Amino acid sequence: MAADPRTSGGKDDRRKAETRIWLQILALESAIFTTLNSALGAEFGLSVAKFEFLAQVDRYPDGVNLGTISSNLKVTSGNVSGLVRRLLADGLITKKMSPEDRRSFIVRFTPKGKRLFDQANALHAQKLSECFAEAPSGLLEDSLTMLRSLTSKMLQEHHHE
Repeated sequence: MAADPRTSGGKDDRRKAETRIWLQILALESAIFTTLNSALGAEFGLSVAKFEFLAQVDRYPDGVNLGTISSNLKVTSGNVSGLVRRLLADGLITKKMSPEDRRSFIVRFTPKGKRLFDQANALHAQKLSECFAEAPSGLLEDSLTMLRSLTSKMLQEHHHE
């Protein structure tokens, strides 16, 4: 009988590997987040949260409802409501009642918001490039493949529980 690949090497070794992977992902996310948040804040007065919201608006040129943004960003409607209030106050988006569903709202860029996002998006791309500058392309591709595989396995496990 073949050993279960999830437990070969002992449970303690596996737990250590799982913890190390988790901590490494957190360290990478923290380093990138700090770089982006600092640059976007200094240059455009945007937090990463505001930038990610605006990136969703950019994906839907005809407007997007707040539920879609909440779902895409995997955040609560309360988080989205707070961002909407701040972005409206900044003059970066508009909010109108949906003609199809009067319980829902559609947000769009203002001209100022679109200009600011386009500039911020260029800085975002530049800073990401700087973060990964020392990593060879092959390592980036291999890392992406492994992370996608881990994500897929985790989602399969959660769907079978």
